[in-house]
Amino acid sequence: MALSKNGHIAETEGQKMHHEEGIVIVGGGFGGLCFAAALHKVGLKAVVLEQSNKLRSEGTAIALQSNAMRVLQLFDLANQFRNIYFNIPGIEYLNQYGRRLTIMDQSHCEGGPHETRCMERKVLLEAIAGQVPQGTIRLNSRVTNIKKSETSPNVTNLELEDGSTYSAKVVVGFDGVNSIIGSWLGLEKPKSIGQVEVRGMAEFHNGYNFPKLLRLFLSRTIRVAIFPMTTTKVYWFVVWRDSTEGWKNLTPEEIKQEVLQITKDFRVPEFTLCINNTSLECLTKNTLRHRINMKPTWETQVVGNVTVCGDASHPSTPFIGQGGAMALEDAIILARKLHQALKSKESQISKVQESERIHKALLDFHQERHGRTYALTHKAYMVGASTIADTAIKCFMRDWFFIPRAGRIGNYMEHTLFDVGKLPIDEP
Repeated sequence: MALSKNGHIAETEGQKMHHEEGIVIVGGGFGGLCFAAALHKVGLKAVVLEQSNKLRSEGTAIALQSNAMRVLQLFDLANQFRNIYFNIPGIEYLNQYGRRLTIMDQSHCEGGPHETRCMERKVLLEAIAGQVPQGTIRLNSRVTNIKKSETSPNVTNLELEDGSTYSAKVVVGFDGVNSIIGSWLGLEKPKSIGQVEVRGMAEFHNGYNFPKLLRLFLSRTIRVAIFPMTTTKVYWFVVWRDSTEGWKNLTPEEIKQEVLQITKDFRVPEFTLCINNTSLECLTKNTLRHRINMKPTWETQVVGNVTVCGDASHPSTPFIGQGGAMALEDAIILARKLHQALKSKESQISKVQESERIHKALLDFHQERHGRTYALTHKAYMVGASTIADTAIKCFMRDWFFIPRAGRIGNYMEHTLFDVGKLPIDEP
């Protein structure tokens, strides 16, 4: 065994071991770690299998709103991040020349006060990882195969790339859009929406003079965003139409030059400053994908005691900033369901009864979550589509009618009012 930097045990290469566990979580991103932390809080042990050799923090930053902050509050983490990262008071929409189209003031939205903060992924991930016991996170643990046990029908076996195996009563995939658990369940692969996104985090060691607003600049088919995080750090992204995936061979420097070329007609000097103050390791580029789950997920995403959550269950486009929040919500709600199933007050239950309770808990979870995740995934896609205006008439209608009207809608932040609720108190 070897200790990772955060003190959690990581499997060293070449070891071939068999592990018998109650709950195995595949994927050590926000959702998987939050789920492990929530299980620990309610008295249930789990292990997290993460394929990377360190905690994953791709994307540099993540925006979290009020519903996600309520999840962090359950672990006493919310105030820690409130003291570091700005709460953005509103969203300003502008055209590519800097003319304001509208401003959406969060204080005018129903259900406030509201929160919208952009945080460093690495900092957030490490804080959540700090909530789980030592030995929970197993790095260098890439799952390559899933099988139902031939001798114990209530057990699922996981095979790892290094030859190790895990047997588990419950397997939950928080392993993202390319989920191996989702593939085993037979889920349709997320579809490209024909757009790509480059994200970056600029650092201004002497500070900057940008407005403390999330500002979105729109041309016909390109969207640029500037999102202040702290007094020295600014998150930014650019989205444009591109159905090819040849960019996967680009170096970070080539990606940077591509962004400068794509946005050359934007009259936004602050954005150019952001690009030029972004280190190459803080640049990421991705094809935007989603899957709108038309069929009830309790019918398609539960096989025995195996299921998926977060992006593995309901991958979403980023246009309303709810992908991470939905994964955090999933973690709390599923932990609550499994607590109800496994922390029975009955003195003894058979393995068959326990397995039936787990299966029902997974079904109940998806029945509770499907309506919300479907609605948010669909809304994200529609919001993104509404900002594309590939003709002069569409651009005119967007800039002079649709976006100004959106800025006056009082329930614009309605999706962030969701309260995930509390975790039950563990009673030994």
